[in-house]
Amino acid sequence: MAVELYHFWSSVCSVRARHALEEKGVAWTSRYIDLFKFDQMQPAYLKINPHGVVPTLVHDGQPITESNIIIEYVDDAFPGPSLKPKQPLKLARMREFLRMMDDEFPAIVLPTMVKYLLPKLKNRWSEEELKQAAARRPTQFYRDMHGRGIRGEVKPEEIEACLVRVEAILDKMEAMLEPGPWLLGAQFTLADISVAPYMFRLLALGQERFWSKTKRPRVAAWYDRIAARPAFQKAASWPDESGGGYEEVGLTTARAGG
Repeated sequence: MAVELYHFWSSVCSVRARHALEEKGVAWTSRYIDLFKFDQMQPAYLKINPHGVVPTLVHDGQPITESNIIIEYVDDAFPGPSLKPKQPLKLARMREFLRMMDDEFPAIVLPTMVKYLLPKLKNRWSEEELKQAAARRPTQFYRDMHGRGIRGEVKPEEIEACLVRVEAILDKMEAMLEPGPWLLGAQFTLADISVAPYMFRLLALGQERFWSKTKRPRVAAWYDRIAARPAFQKAASWPDESGGGYEEVGLTTARAGG
């Protein structure tokens, strides 16, 4: 059965989906959605993902959206190493963690938009074109966030409040990683896959504040283990298929100066 992934090279949620597919050893076809060209708002794509976001997994013609749902689907639908605990309590803890990723880690979206994406978009589009693109976003959340970012309405204290929320998640992870080596103990699970791409993005935003080896040593060691996994290396190093020449920061804390 055909497996297609509609994704973008540096999208956090796309990295998450690619990582799960690679951990399971699933053969898949890349359907590249260039977010810098606003491909996600083309009518053909909106037919399979009305929210106009990436990624979307299409399996035998059936689209699955939302990256945490995608990675659980991948684990259920394909052979390969299990990425979910068998014990009911640990399975519940894993799903609690995935819920936290959906509810709390999107705090990183605003800093990403202001500090990471907008500078790249402004190299391609005029301010008026960016305003028009923001107005076309199909969901209110992204319409408001992109519009405010383009208009320069995001205040520094808003960015700081987002990063404080991220710090609280990292504190929880530091506690969960006792004894480790993974978030739920001995087994590598979807919990690790779900959060790893966010750590990758934090590198681009200046990781020293978040998990230096003195501040959160377990998180630092955990991420180094993640970054050493071939599946994550392939997922996180996916090239910019548009040929735009953009580059992401290095995979490891050491390469980023941590």
